[in-house]
Amino acid sequence: MPEAISGIPSVMVQKTALGQSSPYIRGLTGYHNVLLVDGIRLNHSAMRSGPNQYWSTVELFGSDQIEVLRGTHGTIYGSDAVGGVVNLLPNSPWFTSEIYHSIWLLGRLSSAERSWSTGLSGEASSPEWYAEVSHAERSFGDLEGGDKLGVQKNTGYDTRGTQIRVSRKVSDYAHLTLGFQHTFMDDVPRTHKTIDGLNWEGLSIGNEIWRHLDQTRNLYYAKFDWSDVGGWAEAGQISLSLHQHEQERNRRKKKGDDFIDDLQGFQLDDFGISARFETEEIFTGKFSYGLDFHFEDLSSFGSDYNNSSNIKRIYAQGPLAAGANYDRYSGYLQYSYETDAGWSVQPGIRYSLVRANLKNFYQNNTDTSTRFAQEVKSYDEVIGSIRLTKQINDELFLFGGLSQGFRAPSLYDLTSTDETSAVEKPDTKLDPEDFIQAEVGVRSQTGSLDWQTAYYFTWIKDMIVRSPVESGKSDVLKSNGDGYIQGLEIELGYQWTPSWRSEITFSWMDGEVEQLLDDNTSGTVAINGRNYLPVDRSTTRLMPMQSRLVTIYDPLSIPWQGEFSVLAVDKADDLSLKDETDRTRIPLHGTPSYVIYGLKGAYKWDENSLLTLVVENLTDEDYRVHGSGVNGAGRNFIISFQKQF
Repeated sequence: MPEAISGIPSVMVQKTALGQSSPYIRGLTGYHNVLLVDGIRLNHSAMRSGPNQYWSTVELFGSDQIEVLRGTHGTIYGSDAVGGVVNLLPNSPWFTSEIYHSIWLLGRLSSAERSWSTGLSGEASSPEWYAEVSHAERSFGDLEGGDKLGVQKNTGYDTRGTQIRVSRKVSDYAHLTLGFQHTFMDDVPRTHKTIDGLNWEGLSIGNEIWRHLDQTRNLYYAKFDWSDVGGWAEAGQISLSLHQHEQERNRRKKKGDDFIDDLQGFQLDDFGISARFETEEIFTGKFSYGLDFHFEDLSSFGSDYNNSSNIKRIYAQGPLAAGANYDRYSGYLQYSYETDAGWSVQPGIRYSLVRANLKNFYQNNTDTSTRFAQEVKSYDEVIGSIRLTKQINDELFLFGGLSQGFRAPSLYDLTSTDETSAVEKPDTKLDPEDFIQAEVGVRSQTGSLDWQTAYYFTWIKDMIVRSPVESGKSDVLKSNGDGYIQGLEIELGYQWTPSWRSEITFSWMDGEVEQLLDDNTSGTVAINGRNYLPVDRSTTRLMPMQSRLVTIYDPLSIPWQGEFSVLAVDKADDLSLKDETDRTRIPLHGTPSYVIYGLKGAYKWDENSLLTLVVENLTDEDYRVHGSGVNGAGRNFIISFQKQF
């Protein structure tokens, strides 16, 4: 799913592996962005910091559209929605006077991915019922890079996903929906950590024999929606959800003459309750309010096996606490109204309370003697926001706002002993993070020209930052640091003729946050017998300047469509301290700049059939999205087919 939002200004989709993608939105990724499916929250407290694999577990096939909100939107979507919000939306239920049904078939082949995908979906409607079902199977081979790189060994994997939704019409103003979503990702390699990693541009090759990741995710939910009923809850939604996430990481390492296989993972259940209401019968505007509760239960496991001695060890815990609970309670108010001067004003407020019960966790996951005493942590905060918009004239629209964000330390922050690009240790003394983002922009449409530009500035207070314990080593310590991220976004479109249109986008970003530099001689901060010097360095994997041009040919009289695109990305050499040690993903002097060209053609031979041909990376460029663990695909021929019955 993350690849579907690449190309949007201030969005960079980093790929740790072919099946592990994580979007950076306005400089932030992972648990600083909120992911929703049909409005149901998927974020949970076991999600890793930084770029992680969890967004790749969302199957796109069977959905109708993706809603992307850039910037801090904590009042409505959760106080941790700092970088942005992505909501994957299905078709809205619709009811017909007679029974209606349709079936969609999808097929896709890709040369550089050596992949095939197939999907089957169907929907049915009657006067009182609506249902839709979809299932997709995908298989990826070893990814082929650019002209000089060639095949990237041991990067392929398989995945499948299913979605089911059934809606019952209760009245002309209300309906009930039951939903289910299942995803399984099988043996997704994290190749850059292994001996099959790349030495492209001086990258270091990993030392593991192999590392594979399995993920299983199930989402069950029920929603009751209504509208136009009057009163204090003129429109609203009440939802119940159960989100289950299981992860297993299996790897083989060589230790002397022995091969050691170690397995670790977690299981998390998140039970959610949400109630949202709207009314326009209070004062003169729209009043929105609601409550959100989430109750998470986590367990983890780990073991290793020596292939020479046949000895198996059971670990005290997996990548994070062996047993813990993480509960969230929040409520919000938002009011929208228009002043006599024509300004639309939208103030809002949200209260958030987080309670973490750390029942069973360890300093060293292989040593049961390092168990910590049970600890309960509580964090709470009130955040606010205000947004202003004004239609200056028929051609000019102004917008701006000031929004706060708040994120409590997660179970991953508090209890992790994980080994990813870094080696973590538990830390329960971390402070919660606070953010304020200011944004101002203008949007215009004049004849054939439309454009939009926005500038934002995010103040960061007490961000949880990972810094190397020792220079050049992978062990990290966690601390709270202050900083900022700022950026500029420009979007421009021009309709040359009814059939020809060009669009260009531009993104620029800058940011830094306080980190701890290993300096045992003159450092002023002592931690565990070692001295560190606070320094301001770039935020991790800061998105480089980039621009994208797309020209589209879409004639009305014939069933052909065409598209030409150019993506230009600057060199990424503003690195954090942790980036500088991540030598299997980021070259010593930063990630090189690149330019990628693409062609796309589509032919619609009837109302129900569409054939699409795409050529990505026309010049077979060797390139890498900043911070990724694999290079991008080389020259890639893609053919896809959709048919409705």
